[in-house]
Amino acid sequence: MRVHPYTGGTKRTFQHALMNTLKSEYNFLGSQKVLEFIAEDIQRLVDEFYPAPERISSGWMIFTGTKATGQKAYPGQTAGDFQLVTIAWPVLTREDLQELTASPEVMPQRRDEWIIKRLIRIIEYGLSHPNGPVLLTLADLATILGLTTGKVSKLLRKARQNTGKPLTTKGQYFDLGMKPTHKQQIVELYEKGFDEADVARISAHDQRSVGRYIRDYERIKEALQNQLPLETLPRILNMLPTIVADYAKMVAEFHPNIKINVKDQKTSSNPKDVGKEG
Repeated sequence: MRVHPYTGGTKRTFQHALMNTLKSEYNFLGSQKVLEFIAEDIQRLVDEFYPAPERISSGWMIFTGTKATGQKAYPGQTAGDFQLVTIAWPVLTREDLQELTASPEVMPQRRDEWIIKRLIRIIEYGLSHPNGPVLLTLADLATILGLTTGKVSKLLRKARQNTGKPLTTKGQYFDLGMKPTHKQQIVELYEKGFDEADVARISAHDQRSVGRYIRDYERIKEALQNQLPLETLPRILNMLPTIVADYAKMVAEFHPNIKINVKDQKTSSNPKDVGKEG
């Protein structure tokens, strides 16, 4: 049978080179078909982790995120235990540079607004990506933007307040306990005037769970308005002290006029410090 003269060129690929290595160095792995399956799987992983860069614009970054799929995380899982997706992210666009250079001196507040705009764009890009939704952690975002995780957390919280959007991170999606917590996100939307149905839709939570968060928040807010001592609320309301402290901090944030009655003099007099170890 006559072989086409250009056939050889189609065989000079990474996958064929890998097949040759597997056959010569690891022939104990099995039949030709098994080796082909292994080579195909490795090729697929290479394609995912090293996408072709021809059409990536200046300012974009190749970075591996986590696909929003699967069940709630369990203790002991590592980042590699989730489904990983490598894509290009719009970290720094031409518009970003134009905005940054529009004024010779950028004040800290304006710079924060500039970073928040980029932060929103990066998160939403991953959430709407065809290979996703692709999620990033606070640490991922901090690495990409060259900031600390604390700074990213602060800016992300402000971005959620400004937009009313959940701007979901990996920790939030898989419920790993990263800030902001689900209840904090829900209470923020509730305090902005959204009803339970809208809060459930925006935060992508079950409406029954949203209602429970809001009712617990209102119970603690009412108790604090009535000047019940903070230390007595876990027993009176049958709630964990840590949960009471979390809601009390939110009450202090959204209603600074409510003075929190703290009997323990060692506890900070600043309501926003309620629940902090000191």
